Amino acid sequence: MSNSKNLGGSSSQAPCSHGGAPHYSFNSDGSLTTNGVPMNAISNHSVMETVFLEIPNGFDVISCVVQFAQHFGLSVTVLTGNGLISDVDVAYPRGAIRPPCVSTSFQIISLCGTYSCLNAASGGIISSFHVQFADAVGNVMGGQIHSQMKAASTVTLVLAVSTVF
Repeated sequence: MSNSKNLGGSSSQAPCSHGGAPHYSFNSDGSLTTNGVPMNAISNHSVMETVFLEIPNGFDVISCVVQFAQHFGLSVTVLTGNGLISDVDVAYPRGAIRPPCVSTSFQIISLCGTYSCLNAASGGIISSFHVQFADAVGNVMGGQIHSQMKAASTVTLVLAVSTVF
């Protein structure tokens, strides 16, 4: 049984594979679509809600999370993610030897992070994302995402969202 609320205003669960939690996807043109939940429904709540966000192949995962948060004026916490990624830019300490990469795509093992825009005009943005991933031969790598992480397949994220910063 799902603990997530349907944000559409009705008491029935929206039909989707995620137990009725709102499910948003980015289209190839960068626009957002939903599983029938109104696009402005989240902003009417001040409690934390669970949301699924699908990011298609080729899109920057972190940019999509930030765009989603800014579109709805939300504070977003990434709880987990699933899918293949590529072009991962992980911050390494100065002088550290980067691990050898034998793949062009990597399986997400763990993904978490937060984006909160307290006051964009004054620079009050909090943003930090961490990823652990594995290549095709089982090498596990990861760390803080420095700038980008592209989806190499559809990447599905589980987000906790709130209008309370």
